[in-house]
Parts: sequence; C-alpha cells; structure tokens
Amino acid sequence: MPGRATLQLVTEISGSASRDERRPDVERRLIAAVSDLCADGARFADLSISRIVRAAAIGRATFYLYFPDRSAFSLRLVDHVRAELAGSVAAVWRAAGDRGALEAALADFVEIFAREYPLITAVMDAAVTDAQVAGRMEDNVQAFIAESARTIELAQQRETVRGDLPAVETASALVWMVERTCSRMIGGSDEQERARLTRALTTIIWHSLHA
Repeated sequence: MPGRATLQLVTEISGSASRDERRPDVERRLIAAVSDLCADGARFADLSISRIVRAAAIGRATFYLYFPDRSAFSLRLVDHVRAELAGSVAAVWRAAGDRGALEAALADFVEIFAREYPLITAVMDAAVTDAQVAGRMEDNVQAFIAESARTIELAQQRETVRGDLPAVETASALVWMVERTCSRMIGGSDEQERARLTRALTTIIWHSLHA
C-alpha cells in the first residue's frame, strides 16, 4: 500500500493540476467582470476585490488562489490587453505598403481598441499608483515600437516605403501617436466617429511613410 507521504504527494499534484485547469475560466470571468464594471462607468481604482469577485460570480478565496494581490491581477489585465492588440498592431505595419490594406488593418485595430477600451482604461488607472503596472505597460509599448521598426526596415529594403526615414524614431513617433490618439478619442465614440478616426490615422501614417 502507498504510504501517507505518497498519498499526500498525489493529492497535491492532483490539486495543482485541477487549479491549473480552472485558471483560464477563472481569469476569463474576472477579466469580463472588470470590463463590464468599467464599461458601466466604474473606475478600476475604486473597485474592491470583493466587488470584482461578486461580479465574476467566484469566491474571494478563489481569486487569491490565482492572484496573491491586486497588483498581480492588474498585471494580468495588462497582459490580456497586449495579447488582444498585438495581432492588429502587427497587421498595420505589414500593410504599410498598400494604402487600402493599411486602412483596413487600422480599422480592425480601432475596433479592437474600442472593444477593449474599458480594460485599457482600467490598466491606465492602475498604472497611476502601481509602478509594476506602469513598467509593464511601458515595456509593451516599447515591444510594439521595436516590432514596428523592424517591419519598417524590411519595407525599406523592399523599397515599399521611404528609405530616408530613421526606422526606430519613426516607429516610436507613430506608435505613440496612435496610442495617445485612440486613448483620448475612442471612449464613447460611435461607428462613424471611429471610421473618421481610422481615415485620419491612415492618412497620417501613409504620408509619413510615403510622402
């Protein structure tokens, strides 16, 4: 018969596996709860953990099973936002050589930004008082800039964008321009307003890369 120590080890491994299996569902429910609360006008800084877990229909103990503190959960929100935006950001720069494709890629990005806007405002709110969150957000923007610069350099090699542009500085200016503009203008916007914003961003980026 297995000894007590063996049974305890099996139980711990089984419990750990079960927690890992539940994590995606728990995270999804918590993220959706924050998104809904912020979309209804709540400020993330004012949301207690108790209110978040009630909205997610999970126990407070379950929250702390996956997140040791509020900061850890805020970092998970930052990672979620980056994952949602990353594909559309990459698509914008891949389309930089064709104006129609660029506008279509920017339209997708703007709509994803609008969909994730409640969470974007939540992490921006958290970054004001949490240095770790602010640092993670800065790292994410710098990663987008680095990827954008590499794409611009490849386009320059193919001669599909201007060859006299400093890639890193151009990418930095355009990424920050898009981020700040969307952060200020997308909240509360309707479909027509976002379409106009998309056209404006397309024109600015196109002429920056091709004028």
